Amino acid sequence: MRKLLKVLLPVLIDFGIFWLVVWYNMPAHPMKLIEIGNGNMYSLMAYFHLFWPLLFLVGILTQYLIIVPLWDKKAVKSFKARLIIGICIALICIAFAGSISYIIWDPAEGNQPLLSFWWYLSEIQFVYWVVTFVILFLIDGKRMRKTETPEELENAA
Repeated sequence: MRKLLKVLLPVLIDFGIFWLVVWYNMPAHPMKLIEIGNGNMYSLMAYFHLFWPLLFLVGILTQYLIIVPLWDKKAVKSFKARLIIGICIALICIAFAGSISYIIWDPAEGNQPLLSFWWYLSEIQFVYWVVTFVILFLIDGKRMRKTETPEELENAA
């Protein structure tokens, strides 16, 4: 049950947050398929609005196949392991955000659209992963706290 909770709850909360942002902006900016190629914030929101089932499935699979096993085997053990995992995921996300931004970038518009879209994609991923790891920490918080062994209690006395 705990593993199912660790797989579903972070993805549901993250997608709920993103869905609220898209839903809140829909009256001002209707989400249309033609807007996906514009390379701005609304194109990304239109992409999320139209393809959320596929993105949700990818989020569930990523959580189930990569994040939860990595969390259970390494992150629970020490703060250093959690820090290294966080840095590695951040670097991977920055690289993917840069590559996606480069793919949709029109060089005729200059470097500013590339950098701003790269920054925006990095921010989205940062929020996604922070929320995910906070939820995982709340679920497994007791396992991460160091418990004192009887030998440590005797030495302290």
